[in-house]
Amino acid sequence: MNSVLELRHSYSSRLMTLLLSLVAASTLLGCTRANLYQASSLPPELMAPRHATLQNVDLSRLARTISNSQVLYTGDEVEITIATGVEDKAPPAWKGRVAEDGSITIPLVGTVQVAGMEMIQAEQLIRAESIRRGKYVSPNVALTLTQRRTNRVAVLGAVEEPNTYELPASSSDLLTAVIQAGGLSENAGTIIEIRHPPGLAEAPISNGGDGYSTDLASTRGRRRLVRTPPRTLQVDLTEATNSDFGDYSLPDGATVMVMERPKRFIHVMGLVNKSDQFEIPEEIEEPRLLDALAMAGGRKLSIADKVHVIRQLPDRSDPVVIEASVRAAKADTTSNIRLTSGDVVSVEETPTTFVVGTIRDFVRFGFSSAIPGF
Repeated sequence: MNSVLELRHSYSSRLMTLLLSLVAASTLLGCTRANLYQASSLPPELMAPRHATLQNVDLSRLARTISNSQVLYTGDEVEITIATGVEDKAPPAWKGRVAEDGSITIPLVGTVQVAGMEMIQAEQLIRAESIRRGKYVSPNVALTLTQRRTNRVAVLGAVEEPNTYELPASSSDLLTAVIQAGGLSENAGTIIEIRHPPGLAEAPISNGGDGYSTDLASTRGRRRLVRTPPRTLQVDLTEATNSDFGDYSLPDGATVMVMERPKRFIHVMGLVNKSDQFEIPEEIEEPRLLDALAMAGGRKLSIADKVHVIRQLPDRSDPVVIEASVRAAKADTTSNIRLTSGDVVSVEETPTTFVVGTIRDFVRFGFSSAIPGF
């Protein structure tokens, strides 16, 4: 009997000592409070950005070139027939190509500017020029388009059929390239890189050196052809399709790289059942605070209410710490703040959780080990 009373007295003394220690620790913990942002009144510039998806992207706005099947463009190949009406047999047909300066050379008549004109307009202009230059009296001109100029464009990355495609030069743009490749794949992101190859451009002749000039450059008056360096254009589809600006035409030799959708991760730690880094499922477009806690298997203690969200913003050198409440998050959508990839969610230790957790562990392990046979 006395041994049992002594055991109870020893347990009570140990429990009292523990409680006094916890009260002292609670006082120290309560005195250290950081200057935090509150989730319920978070400034807009500190909020998580909206998750960009392709669901609301209108890809048709990427078509910046307008193609008319009746319009002649540089590089097009045509067949020209000029009949005078006095021939004994069918008039001869000549083949020609629209030059880079927009002209075409016609036997006997000479060069005529036809680029940008519809076929019937070009025929009328050739007829008028042949009469004005004294080559024909009243000819009948027939113009037939035999081959469109094409650009070879490589489409790679997150598309259904990556390959190199021949695109009509008149409609060689980003939309046409994506359509030719079978469209975007399921794992496509919103970022596309357009890589332009080196090219030639006219530049004035100067005494200074040009790092991109070529020995094959031809001199035209006071200008010459110089080699231009390759360049890369990054296109964000969510921004590009909401803007009326942007040149998404593709020259010959261009490469279109459709980037895959990057994976998103959130790290959850502290008083949770499973501290780890979790990948955000794609079906959760905008994860919230309670979603992150659910991924970690919930809290170890139901009274653990204070949460810190540590967020690194691109325009800040130091991370931002946002203080949130689980109780408030369950009651109010505003407090259940939106998270973004890279956020660290920490369920914080407080004086209350420290006391309750320690007593629980002491009762569970300490008391059972103090009584033989328990």
